[in-house]
Amino acid sequence: MEIGNKIHQLRKISGMTQEQLAEKLNVSRQTISKWESGGTMPDLESMVKIGRMFQISLDELLLKGEEDVRDKEKITLEDLMEINLHNRKMTLLLTAGLIFIMVSVMIFAYVTALSAATYSTQYMLYRYIVTGKYANAPISYTQSLIPAIVAGMMGILLCICYLIKNKDGKRG
Repeated sequence: MEIGNKIHQLRKISGMTQEQLAEKLNVSRQTISKWESGGTMPDLESMVKIGRMFQISLDELLLKGEEDVRDKEKITLEDLMEINLHNRKMTLLLTAGLIFIMVSVMIFAYVTALSAATYSTQYMLYRYIVTGKYANAPISYTQSLIPAIVAGMMGILLCICYLIKNKDGKRG
């Protein structure tokens, strides 16, 4: 496989655009495009940076399909794809958990503010109504807190799942 194709595959698997790769290597996007199309070859310094960035040896990057004689475990492109997919799922899981927790806090704050405003209004009405026909009708806000509790529990469970899966992922 050509170097350009290898660079293209590594960039795509890692989810980077040509601009992002160019920025990390301190070259232009057009340079990356020329490398990937086979128009030009990267210089040695860029090859070293690419190898370090994608955790691939220069032998693997430069040699065209020749087998490495050493018996060491390698990260394949499929492995990188799986790692990328796993990282995306974990990010989504953590983000969803944090959103649920934030929604829970916002609902709780809203219900608490509503409760305080209602009690303040009831006090003012009680004080200023002179007819004595004011009947105190307290409102129960516990049912209004149920969505906040459920959203908070969902958020906490998602964050716990994230921590458990992240801990398991680091072992293997």
